[in-house]
Amino acid sequence: MHPILFQFGSFTIYAYGFFIALGFIVGLGLAIRKAVREGIPFGNIVDLFFYTLLSALIGSRILFVLINLNVYRQNPTGIFKIWEGGLVFYGGFLLAAMVALWYMRWHRLPLWKMADLISPLIALGLSFGRIGCFLAGCCYGKETSLPWGSSLKVRTRWPG
Repeated sequence: MHPILFQFGSFTIYAYGFFIALGFIVGLGLAIRKAVREGIPFGNIVDLFFYTLLSALIGSRILFVLINLNVYRQNPTGIFKIWEGGLVFYGGFLLAAMVALWYMRWHRLPLWKMADLISPLIALGLSFGRIGCFLAGCCYGKETSLPWGSSLKVRTRWPG
């Protein structure tokens, strides 16, 4: 696949990280735009996105480490090397959802109005993440010769 989008000397921009970041940036922009129309304070939306981004990264890494616990028992310092890959969407979603619910409750934000605002953005962000994941060389499915299949050469890599 194409795990590296751009490389300028020693500075490398990876497809997965780029598309995850792009998903959060687009999501934040759309959330701010819609929140202003709904009368939800700008600061609350920015803070909520910051906390959910942080908790999503932590939760997705924690679940990945738990799934691959035998690998990380032998190399515990590898737990912190997220640049080598290893994030699981479900772990990030669960922790981010819990943190978001706590934040909304703490700041007395309308739960269902916020859910209507945020839920489509989660799907949008996930789609950006899947594009990055595909380009990184995972989540590509089975090999096929059908015309709608990918013609990209698949390279599998696993640091463990």
